[in-house]
Formats: sequence, structure tokens, C-alpha cells
Amino acid sequence: MYDLETLRYLNEQAHLRAIELANQDRSPSVQVAEETKGVKPPPVFPLSILARRLLGGPPSLAYFVELLELSETVTGFRDLVREYLPEYEVNIMAEELDRRALRFSQLFSEKFFPLSDDALSEELTIGDLLSRIPIQPLGFSYESYHRFTDFRKGYILALSLIECPWDEDPLGMDLEDGGDGMAGSRVPILEEVGELVGEGLARLIPNEGWSAQDLHLMTDGTEFEGLGEFADWVLCNTGCFHLDALGESLEMGESIDWSPETVDEMTEDWHRSCGILEKIHRVALLLEQDSERTFRKLLALLLNKQDLIIPKEQLPLPLD
Repeated sequence: MYDLETLRYLNEQAHLRAIELANQDRSPSVQVAEETKGVKPPPVFPLSILARRLLGGPPSLAYFVELLELSETVTGFRDLVREYLPEYEVNIMAEELDRRALRFSQLFSEKFFPLSDDALSEELTIGDLLSRIPIQPLGFSYESYHRFTDFRKGYILALSLIECPWDEDPLGMDLEDGGDGMAGSRVPILEEVGELVGEGLARLIPNEGWSAQDLHLMTDGTEFEGLGEFADWVLCNTGCFHLDALGESLEMGESIDWSPETVDEMTEDWHRSCGILEKIHRVALLLEQDSERTFRKLLALLLNKQDLIIPKEQLPLPLD
């Protein structure tokens, strides 16, 4: 049974990961690639391993007892290494017993798709790793929606255009009706947009926002392409497991077991997720360039009101 605090913690972790990816100038997929790049261990020479063991003294009796108790687990882990990382078997098995899962996770993340942050810590055991594939969920959680100010400016502006993903909050947070058909959780988002680009523009945004389908229809093929994908992400409807899965759904749902077919599917899913993240990040950066004018241009497109666009030559100049 999973308590409320556990679910809150899982969503907090998902939110922090989303913030980390969104708030950098580099695209999210590049960040992940850099995090997992260069983790290859140095070549292992059997004699050097033996020398290191002898200099440290013989292994303790407790070590051998632990090894015997974990014999099936160790064998299962060896098979896992041989299935997915056979070229690194010597390097991985040369690590101390309690560090082998970490080394496997690092190398696997570089070769296939990123595993969860928990898998990239020394607390992960071989047993934990064998029990399921520790997927990194990147779904846009209600934690992220309520803490939208943690995101950079472009993401906040884009978020203000999207309909609220929830009729009610699964964790019981206050989502009172904001009036005129507006979800209460949209009120602070629109107020923040008023601070960023002016209240006049913020008032032009429909109270309920736009659906992902409408945003795709109106912005795909334009300079604002990617806004529809951002709406899909917020609504957990991208069609990609990595972008739609939330920490709580993975924890409470069935475990994802290791198999070559599943790894292939998740690897392909990750590549598609990266493409979506690239488009989202690109449109967010666009909205940060001359934000008031760019956002006005976007609203003119969405509202079909070209008179909202002010030519550059008519923009007021700052007084000396």
C-alpha cells in the first residue's frame, strides 16, 4: 500500500527532473546525453585486480557468506550483463559487489536509454535492478503544474495557453473554480503571464485555454511548432512512455520486466521522446526572444486577429 507522502515524493522527484531539463539553454536530450557520456570505465587487467585484492588483504568470511547467499542473484546479474553489455562484462564484474549495479546502470544509460536517478546511485542493489527496469519517468505532474514558477519564462508563457489537465487534483490540493469556466489553478498562471508580457495580452487568453488538438491545428507548420507537443506533454498524451509516465504510476503499476523486446521498445521510445523535447524547447526559447512582441504574434495567430501584431517601425522607442 502506498501512502500519500510516498506519492508526493515521487511527484516531487519527477518535477525536479522536468525543471532540470527545461531550465537549461541546452536542449533536454543533449543534457541527458552529456550526463551519461564518458562513463566507460578504464580497461581492466586481471593481474592488477589480483594485486589490488592482495594488497587489501584476503576477503572476509562475511563477504563469502554474502556471496553464497546471493548466488542466484549474482548469476542473474551476470546473465543481464551478457545480454545487454557483453563488451563490458569484465569491467562491470571487476567492481566491488555493491557497485556493480551502479556501473551497469551507467553504461546501460549511455548505450540504450537513461535509467532513473535512483539507478545511478550507490544505493541501488543488484536485486533491485533485477526486479524491474528502473525507467526514468518524465511525465508532467500536477506538482509541476502547481509549481510552474520554477520553470523558465518560455515554458510559463506556453503553459498559460493550455487547458488545465485535471478536473480535480489527485492529491487533494485546492483546485477551486476560478470563475467564468476557468480552472482555479489557471488563475496564478495567467497572473504571472500578466507580469511577464503585460496584463493586456494576458486578458486575451481564453479562460479555459486551448486544447492540444487545437494548438496542433493552429501552430504545426508555423514558427511556433512545438506548442502542440508541449500541450501533449502537459496532458500526458504524447504517446511516448517516457514523457507520459509519472513516478506514482510506475510505483503503483506493474513492474517493467527485463526482456530484449522491452529494451528495444523503450530505446525507440526514448529517441522519439528526445525529438518531442527538442521541439518543445525550441518554441520555449522562441517565446523568450522579445517576449511581449513574440507572444502578441502568437496570440494573433491563435485568435485570428492579425491587428494584434504591431510592426517594428511602430513600436515605441525608449526615451533618453
